[in-house]
Amino acid sequence: MEILVRQTAEEGCRLAAQRIAALVQRRPDAVLGLATGSTPVGVYRELVRRHRDEGLDFSRVTTFNLDEYVGLEPDHSLS
Repeated sequence: MEILVRQTAEEGCRLAAQRIAALVQRRPDAVLGLATGSTPVGVYRELVRRHRDEGLDFSRVTTFNLDEYVGLEPDHSLS
């Protein structure tokens, strides 16, 4: 396991997003396991920026949410 430490949360988010973006560019049909909750929001915000500003394409990516709450309806605000 590789552990990377950054000085700020923002730097960590940018690094994580960069690594995910590089994977998606190498493997457009990548399968991602994504955490839910507030912790990864900065990473997702950076990925959205890369999609909008740089054309990062997620159209063939499959994702699985790792922390989905059991029993919540799909339209629930916490889902």
